[in-house]
Amino acid sequence: MELKKYIAIRYNAPTGFKPSQWNGEGRANLDPVWLVERLALFDGYCAPSLEAQSLKDFTVLIAFDADTHENYVRTVCNCVAGIDVRPVLVEAHETYSLCFNAFVQGDTDAEFVSLTRLDSDDALAPGFMERIDYYARREIEKGAVSQQPLYIAFPDGQNFDTATGRYTHHEYVTSAFGTLVEKRSAEMKGVYSDHHAKMATRFNTVVAASKDAQWCIVIHDNNAANVLRGKPVAEPSFTVGRPGIEIERREPLRKERPPQLSYTSAKASRTAGNFIRFLLGRPMILRK
Repeated sequence: MELKKYIAIRYNAPTGFKPSQWNGEGRANLDPVWLVERLALFDGYCAPSLEAQSLKDFTVLIAFDADTHENYVRTVCNCVAGIDVRPVLVEAHETYSLCFNAFVQGDTDAEFVSLTRLDSDDALAPGFMERIDYYARREIEKGAVSQQPLYIAFPDGQNFDTATGRYTHHEYVTSAFGTLVEKRSAEMKGVYSDHHAKMATRFNTVVAASKDAQWCIVIHDNNAANVLRGKPVAEPSFTVGRPGIEIERREPLRKERPPQLSYTSAKASRTAGNFIRFLLGRPMILRK
């Protein structure tokens, strides 16, 4: 029995989303301010949680709008060290879920595949993929996955507030951090085939309950859906963020309009500097 594991991230695929800080001009998922701020979040929180996985035999698929500049795509993929990362380009008329599935068909001949859903500004616990491997192989050996797709639900998580540095315990039965395990075929459903709250009602489901958090939602100021939920905890199950990452709230970059010279000063923030580099078509700087 061969199992190939993937993590699927809808980075800036055409989805119709609207960030909280956006002037309404152009296409939101190609907005330079959003792209630069999202790079800082991905590099600061999501990428290090992928690097820290105790089991590293997985591939990360990152879906980009096909019109995203290739330098930006390359920079995002280079954020994650020691992990196989592949960009998946999605045209405006295409469905990212189908693009993920099509990529998998051409990438592996494994009999079974698993796709884990992850947002580009959130993080996974170090043992997350190891738990996926355990539950997926257990159910495959039982023959359950040969009959129908298996959904693995992770209800236990936490929130991290970047403005205060506080963590909360967050129990969310229909969390967005689920995994769909299937027999590889052209008719695969994929973990994005429905809203995460409905996946357990559509597929055979196992609940990977744990006393420790298995995921972390990062609360920041450029996502309208971000609300700190759960009970405050003194000690989190795991910490998020690269060493030295700033924990402070700042005004959205779009509202900052000082002369360009100030962005190149020694005190300029990395995000502000990357905004100028992005506009000039220059390589952007990662935290590590």
